[in-house]
Amino acid sequence: MSHDLYEEKRKDITNATEHNRVNILVPFDLNSTLITCGTLNNGYCEVLDINDITNSIYYESNILIGPRQDEKSVAFIAGTSSSRYLLVGKKDDDAKYQDTSYSVVTLWNTLQSQAGGIFSIFSQGSIGSIQSTVRDVEFVDGFQRVSPSESYLFLNTKTDSERKVLVLWMNSSKEKKREIIKSLQAATIRCCSDKARPVLVACTVIPSVNGVIWAGVFSAQNQQDPENSALALYDISNVKGRVKGFCAFGEKPCGSESDTELQPLSVVFKYSSMSAVAAVRSGSWIVLFIGTSDGQLIKLVLDEKFTPGCPTVLFKSDDERAVFPRMHFDPVDFKHIYIALRKQLRRVSVVLCAKYITLKDCRAALDPLCGWCVNTQRCSTQDECSDTSWVSIPKNSLQTQLFSFQMAENSSRKISLHLSLSLESTGNPAFSCTFTKESDILCDGSDPPAVFPNCSCSLPDQLQYTGGWFSFSEVFMCYMIVYDHKHF
Repeated sequence: MSHDLYEEKRKDITNATEHNRVNILVPFDLNSTLITCGTLNNGYCEVLDINDITNSIYYESNILIGPRQDEKSVAFIAGTSSSRYLLVGKKDDDAKYQDTSYSVVTLWNTLQSQAGGIFSIFSQGSIGSIQSTVRDVEFVDGFQRVSPSESYLFLNTKTDSERKVLVLWMNSSKEKKREIIKSLQAATIRCCSDKARPVLVACTVIPSVNGVIWAGVFSAQNQQDPENSALALYDISNVKGRVKGFCAFGEKPCGSESDTELQPLSVVFKYSSMSAVAAVRSGSWIVLFIGTSDGQLIKLVLDEKFTPGCPTVLFKSDDERAVFPRMHFDPVDFKHIYIALRKQLRRVSVVLCAKYITLKDCRAALDPLCGWCVNTQRCSTQDECSDTSWVSIPKNSLQTQLFSFQMAENSSRKISLHLSLSLESTGNPAFSCTFTKESDILCDGSDPPAVFPNCSCSLPDQLQYTGGWFSFSEVFMCYMIVYDHKHF
């Protein structure tokens, strides 16, 4: 589909006489291909041209890479530019009752030129996989970080005694499968201090220059609890340690417990039924988009200290269908997000600047994606405000007042006024302030020129702060920013 959900290409991958569940769909961008796998013919995989999915490049049957049953799984491309593999995390559907260890993460070849050929599981006489002695595992998400090359996997585990959320880390800069698998590190992720929420529902990586900030939705599995789920942030840039029961193939004993636990940096939102999360960054701001099990899409802004603003509902389904865990931003402009609800796919706008008509409303919205465009005199995103100045909220807006004033002690003429704002400009703008009541300018003209973002105004002697015909609450303060260009 195109970004507006218009269908461009269609490929029928369902056999009419046999049930087929497609369970792997991974873009291999470097190779301009799309890898798709399913359960047809005891399992199959096909490599398609990513620019024309009707063009099949390679097909192989009798190979089961994804789950056989209706289980959650994770798949993505891992490795270096010279040795890329299809990493798949899933529950072992073929395990026997008497088995004591199970394959849960596997590296598969992606090219015929690799040793063993495409979709081979073997590596140096061994199998490139991670084993577990825990039978009940559920993979939720995973990704490869580009620089440095690291792979992360997030999963739920369940034993007779407890539930846990785990993160598995591997060094993907290694050339060989065996070396990647042997680099395994792991930790338990805990949430939260008020109550145990031991099940991970959805997660996302927050774009960050330094470190890896990760957000997870955790559930206490109690639908009657109004705070059943919590959204928490973690620093996962340094996952070190091991967890019992997870190890490289053939390693014995399988993973010694090192009691490594990750605690949240901040718990930013609690709700009865969160089901999905995605994130973007705007300067020092983090903007989270949260899907819920009752069909809502909620927008939540965090500042650089992870302090949350007020949540805003962007969308609500008519029949309260649950939002599926994976949400994707429109790659064209990142101003829309794609959400899935049962058998629907919807494109929802995440930037609503146009609804704020005045400068005051635009700033009061406390939305870092919106600002006041000086030339057009409207609230807009920064990319819609070219060749001019764009006024937005500063990074400390959630901790400071946007507007405040103070009258100097023992003086009726001196008023200190503070306006909190941020300015992005492509030129060298001149800045000025005016203080008016109706059509009258209140300043007496003796003040020094304004220097962004500060200005001052000395009121005439006949103007009093208290009593008489004037009160400060009647003052309308505006500011103007223009370019200091020759044609002005």
